[in-house]
Amino acid sequence: MSPRKHISLGCAAGAAASLAIAGCGVTNTEASSEGNEDGPFYEGQTITIVVPFDAGGASDTYSRMFAGYLSEYIEGNPEVVVENVPGGAQKDGLNRFERMDHDGLAMAMGSGGLIASTIFDSDGVQFDLSEYETLVAFGGSMNIFGSASAGINSLEDLVELEEPIYYGGLELNASESVRTFALDELGMHDFQPLMGYDGGGSVTAAVLSGELSLGNSTSSHYMESVVPLEEDGEITPLMTQGYVEDGEIVRDPAFPDLPTMPEAYETLTGETAEGTGWDIYTAVTTAQTNLLRTYWVHGDAPEEARAALREAIAQVVEDEEFIQDSTESLGVESPALVGEEADASAAAVHNLTPEQVQWVEDYIAEVNSR
Repeated sequence: MSPRKHISLGCAAGAAASLAIAGCGVTNTEASSEGNEDGPFYEGQTITIVVPFDAGGASDTYSRMFAGYLSEYIEGNPEVVVENVPGGAQKDGLNRFERMDHDGLAMAMGSGGLIASTIFDSDGVQFDLSEYETLVAFGGSMNIFGSASAGINSLEDLVELEEPIYYGGLELNASESVRTFALDELGMHDFQPLMGYDGGGSVTAAVLSGELSLGNSTSSHYMESVVPLEEDGEITPLMTQGYVEDGEIVRDPAFPDLPTMPEAYETLTGETAEGTGWDIYTAVTTAQTNLLRTYWVHGDAPEEARAALREAIAQVVEDEEFIQDSTESLGVESPALVGEEADASAAAVHNLTPEQVQWVEDYIAEVNSR
């Protein structure tokens, strides 16, 4: 096992919540907060990445892989470990990060859904993302797929079927609402959103069992768990949420033959995807898919620390071995946005007007009332 693999996985057994730091031997923050006067800031130190998901999931596994490369490229080669703090729709983890010393020895990971929740669902938020420095974000789109047994064998079948079409998701929050809206606009005879599933696996199982007609999953889950079902003829790939480049929705490079949701709308209705709902779709998608896994450091951490992290990350994202390991970890290529590029994607959702925020809240309320 290479040194970077050892570093990134070394804390796996003790990753659950509060045991993670103790199990990995984090350096005393009071003693380390001033850095190393005799050498690089991070020499002899330990950096903790707070991951707001359970150990063993895709984001946790990815963060541990990323941690190993960080350790290699940060001047001084500090140990980089992961602390898992699941709960509260990622808010518990970021609240924990905010309470940690702002000394450059802590980083946090969160998703685009978390970024959107600070605008639409701020209950329990004890942090301000605008006070953090965005170091890097790795993208990942969402796939929409249909049940062949429900008669969905092509995009056109969505508008030809007379039977109700049941679509499943996790929670009807801002991130899910834009996908539900896009499907709602396709012109299906009887579209029925059903929320409350535990994750991509449970949604896929519900599609296979006939409980759902349509499901969604991250592109990485789709490649790992749904593509075999597609190959067996049980699942029909339909569209992706897409990425945003220069304010425009573009196809997921991992699935170049699948239309984006706006393209699907235009194909089925003959109309251009425009108006308030589609503007909000683009803004939320910019945060959600472009920033699927985002890493921050405290904005008031020592400049020497932040500079060292910036320099290391610039090298990590260009490392061919990292790119290969990243792709193998997720099953798909995950585009990287560094620093200001990532901030620009986050700004798309933060710049929504009060009227647009209200539009989302009203749409969610309307769907929940059906």
